[in-house]
Amino acid sequence: MERQVFQTDSRRRWRRFKWTMRFFVTILVFLLVVFITMFAMEGSPSLPFRHDYRGVVTASKPFLKDNKASQSYKATRDKILDAHMHNNYMEDYRHDHRFVGHGDKITQKFINEWNDPRIGVRAAWYVNWDTHSLTSLKQGMKNLNMVIAEWFFINPSTDKLEVNIDAKALREMRRAGVPVLPMLTNNYGEEFNPQAIGRILSDKGKRTQLINSMLDICRKNHFQGINVDLEELNINDNSLLTNFMAELYRTFHANNMYVTQDIATFNEDYDVQQLARYNDYLFLMAYDEHNSTSAAGDVASQHWMERATDWAAENIPNDKLVLGLASYGYDWSADGECNTVSFNQAIANAYGNETGIYFDDDTYNLSYSYYDDDNKQHKVSFTDAVTTFNNMRFGATYHLAGFAIWRLGTEDSRIWNFYGKDMSWEQVKKWNLNNIFALNSYNDVNYVGSGEVLSVESEPHHGKVSINVDNDDELVTEERYLDLPSAYTVKKLGHCGPKDLILTFDDGPDARWTPQVLRTLKHYGVPATFFMVGLQMEKNLPIVKKVYDAGHTIGNHTFTHHNVIENSDDRTYAELKLTRMLVESITGHSTTLFRAPYNADADPTQREEIEPMILASRRNYLFVGEEVDPDDWQPGITADEIYRRVIDGVHHGDGHIILMHDAGGVTRKPTLEALPRIISTLQREGYRFISLEQYLGKSRDQLMPAIPKGETYYAMQANLTLAEIIYHAGDFLTALFIVFLVLGFMRLAFMYFLMVKEKRAEKRRHYPQLTKQNAPHVSIIVPAYNEEVNCVRTVETLLKEDYPSFDIIFVDDGSKDHTLQRMHDAFDGNSKVRILGKKNGGKASALNYGIEHTDSEYLVCIDADTQLRPDAVGKLMQHFLLDSEHRIGAVAGNVKVGNQRNMLTRWQAIEYTTSQNFDRMAYSYINAVTVVPGAIGAFRKEAIVKAGGLTTDTLAEDCDLTMRINEAGYRIENESYAVAMTEAPENVRQFVKQRVRWSFGVMQAFWKHRSSLFNPRKKGFGLWAMPNILVFQYIIPTFSPLADILMFIGLFSGNAMQILFYYLIFLVVDASVSIMAYIFEHESLWVLLWIIPQRFFYRWIMYFVLFKSYLKAIKGELQSWGVLKRTGHVKA
Repeated sequence: MERQVFQTDSRRRWRRFKWTMRFFVTILVFLLVVFITMFAMEGSPSLPFRHDYRGVVTASKPFLKDNKASQSYKATRDKILDAHMHNNYMEDYRHDHRFVGHGDKITQKFINEWNDPRIGVRAAWYVNWDTHSLTSLKQGMKNLNMVIAEWFFINPSTDKLEVNIDAKALREMRRAGVPVLPMLTNNYGEEFNPQAIGRILSDKGKRTQLINSMLDICRKNHFQGINVDLEELNINDNSLLTNFMAELYRTFHANNMYVTQDIATFNEDYDVQQLARYNDYLFLMAYDEHNSTSAAGDVASQHWMERATDWAAENIPNDKLVLGLASYGYDWSADGECNTVSFNQAIANAYGNETGIYFDDDTYNLSYSYYDDDNKQHKVSFTDAVTTFNNMRFGATYHLAGFAIWRLGTEDSRIWNFYGKDMSWEQVKKWNLNNIFALNSYNDVNYVGSGEVLSVESEPHHGKVSINVDNDDELVTEERYLDLPSAYTVKKLGHCGPKDLILTFDDGPDARWTPQVLRTLKHYGVPATFFMVGLQMEKNLPIVKKVYDAGHTIGNHTFTHHNVIENSDDRTYAELKLTRMLVESITGHSTTLFRAPYNADADPTQREEIEPMILASRRNYLFVGEEVDPDDWQPGITADEIYRRVIDGVHHGDGHIILMHDAGGVTRKPTLEALPRIISTLQREGYRFISLEQYLGKSRDQLMPAIPKGETYYAMQANLTLAEIIYHAGDFLTALFIVFLVLGFMRLAFMYFLMVKEKRAEKRRHYPQLTKQNAPHVSIIVPAYNEEVNCVRTVETLLKEDYPSFDIIFVDDGSKDHTLQRMHDAFDGNSKVRILGKKNGGKASALNYGIEHTDSEYLVCIDADTQLRPDAVGKLMQHFLLDSEHRIGAVAGNVKVGNQRNMLTRWQAIEYTTSQNFDRMAYSYINAVTVVPGAIGAFRKEAIVKAGGLTTDTLAEDCDLTMRINEAGYRIENESYAVAMTEAPENVRQFVKQRVRWSFGVMQAFWKHRSSLFNPRKKGFGLWAMPNILVFQYIIPTFSPLADILMFIGLFSGNAMQILFYYLIFLVVDASVSIMAYIFEHESLWVLLWIIPQRFFYRWIMYFVLFKSYLKAIKGELQSWGVLKRTGHVKA
């Protein structure tokens, strides 16, 4: 007998499970005891904070008291006091943003670097279609002096220019002052189109139109030039491209703009020598040595890149040749598929598959292999910072014009440690390369969601590498990944309408400006959130209370407004605590909101932006970002400038949260003058100002929870832990149940659709009349074990079948009762009945034995307790008669309960009709039938053989066989008029025994065939049937008991009518499906009255069945097929 799925000889899995459950149960019991104890005490805390400082400052008496708590407060305050909070604002800003500003002066500084032999061009390509490209742009901007943006496209339908400028990225480039060159490409719709560019190059009018169009857009946007990337040209005359570049060169130079071009390696489509004359720089794309269309291999090996550079340098002056660097990788699978991967993806994939990374000391490329869930081998090759470093060291010795990275968004972020520096031997010799290539600063951020309020879900695990350096050439000759890193996971919270905005103010309160802000907000009915500085609060305690009483929300902005990145962690925590203490003392409420001074970006990418968010998250704060920042704190800024920047930011769709300042600097008068204009203008345009609470879907008390009374701190800590568990579990379950309901309704709608389509298809089928001439011979196989009650009657019923040509093979599987004897007594001498006996091996073994003893091309398999209608075999076989292409592998019949004698059997009858048979009828349309029932099913013998026969490694041999036939490429159809009456268990014990076997067997079959899950090649079976089993047979039923319990509790919590209303809707939808199924089955509708108690009681039996199946899988014990006690009460 084969080893069963989930079977194991070790008890380790079961022991681990038991001890894990004991641990969590112990913790929950402890927390529950504390929770009950706290109910008997004075009160329960809502936050785990000590509040013995409440005597320090109060709202009614805003004075520091001379007591022990006050002295402690003052002592801590003195340690971190910064009397000149805003005097160093500009200094901090310049320090943290190396390239800041606008205008030709800064841009010219970068252009001058292009001709500096120590630096040269430091470029990177930017693309719109990858959000990581913008993140990388912001992270690496200070190391670039040129950005090439893929924004110009040639439309092959019109032969005209199409422009797609990323406004947000352009603003980032403008803010840094870096020169921008848009790239013209003939890549349109993810394909290089040679026809359009060929027509343009051959037509002087079209060439002129294209050049002038590009020139106009470049002048309008103050671009510094153009980059041309025309590939796969397929033109016979190289002079066409050369002439185009010459015209472009003359036109753009006349307008003081640069012309650059990308050229592929070893490509004779380019007249490189001529092109060098009409380009300021030529970018050699020294990558894709192996690519998505080739076999697996290095992306850009060192020797290959050197040969490519030699090839280019023969005709291109060194001071015009820019070396393009690979900063990505490829993932080749064994079936020929290939995907581009970023460095982070490659590392994450290796981390997830626990595979080692190999650094080739000859090519300086990296590689590894792994096996996916389908057991397909993948080979991954990629480059990292070491590859780039060695490439740049080579380029430095060649004295090339510079370097360019393809592309932003896929690079190893460690390159920013050296990319903008002098790569000469003399300079590199001074560096500590171990620090340069350390993986302990892997600060990539994986974002979940799209809001502007950030919550850190997990922090990164730092990696570790070791390197060997050739001190003669300053090249890294060996790199070993000792420990792979992982990234931050940050949830982006918040949701609102497209015209909803949130006002926030930083740096207050201020005795002069904050009251004026409050009056303006009150006049326009606008809510706001104030991020307050502790030192300012200490000086303006009544204003803090006034802000809170006006209905606004208060957040933490540290105590001194010092740059968090320059603080020690202890100082940061102390600042957060002191500010929170003041908020709590004055308002009686704490705060969960934080915004860092100087770094409030809602898309943090750099360390100075990420670190404050991490530190705050460790103290359970939400990090409130911003996307519309007019920089109203800047000295000399006017109200008009503030107004224009806010309005432009909103119109550009930068974001929803607006950052302004109600304190700090010399004056806030421009902000106060601009504020009413901003609000009134946006309100007239249909914008709505909402509170941060509305944006987050929370109440103000949730963002600023009340401080509880009492002194039992540790008990309250435990109580809070339990409350948080219940709170977050409740949120999780609520979201989960909403998803389940939506999925359920979607499933019902889809089932309706499939059912209607299948019924229409049935009406279009015209089956031929069955005769002895056209009806193929069929063997009906009946496996039996201890079936003395039903066996004779079953075979007698089969002999009454009206099918023209069939025989019956009865296989006794080593019965211990009188099954075999009774069969011989009844049917010896009957030419249509063959009686076989064998040792006990299970149902699958018996069926295989029967199949081996027949030469029939078609088989009908039934259970020994099943009674077929006289026309059942004929109804099944008519499907095969129309199948001239031999595509149908099996046909499922319609199983009904033939012993409806009590409530349990009636419930099963409803289930058979409304669930099992209805599902098969609908799924047949998309070839997604997962079970041809053992009670009645017809098979093409060839399909069974091709599928490998019936196996004994699952308890659901019929489900397993059906899945394997489907995976073998056959269709599986349903015949609802081929009816078989089966005997259902008549008591709960027998029912549970049967259903545990079914549930566990289907679980085994699903796990065995899990590779088909979401596999598009499996079509309906992989994309619908398998996910349907996972979601609706296991995931949803696993959580459904909690839904029932919560519903029951809700009946007594004041929400009874609402709960009953929703449950009534569910029953109506559920009943509509059942009614539809019964109408299609021509069944009596009055039986559906039993569905109401069935939904309450029957389902709990099924929950028990499911969890018992889980336990069997965890234990890993060998499971037997089992025998049900037969009664013989089936009525055909």
